[in-house]
Amino acid sequence: MARVPRYRQIADDLRRRLADGEWLVGSKIPGISALQAEYGVAALETIRQAQSLLQEEGLLEPRQGSGTFVVAVPERADPDRVELRQVVTELQQAIAAAQATLNRVARRLDEPQPTPHTTERATQR
Repeated sequence: MARVPRYRQIADDLRRRLADGEWLVGSKIPGISALQAEYGVAALETIRQAQSLLQEEGLLEPRQGSGTFVVAVPERADPDRVELRQVVTELQQAIAAAQATLNRVARRLDEPQPTPHTTERATQR
């Protein structure tokens, strides 16, 4: 199955840490560069994507010039649900890849095929 993108792994870990009470509502989480170092990622965008997922879930809120703050804390995750969520994500990725392949094959089937008559003429020349 497809591998879970790094930013999703980081978002899942940050979500778990929030649920475990590492940061309380109203507190500031570490800055992007600190999180890059902590998670061993060089790309700034990886941390931003992880934070963006948590912002969409209503857990984090960026404040211009001040940092990113906790605005809600998720319920403690059930390990079975976390694993199931990961399986669902992997299945969605596999389905998307299969759909892309199916679309390519369908396009090839829709392409005009040379008729035997035109093929014979081309080989006789």
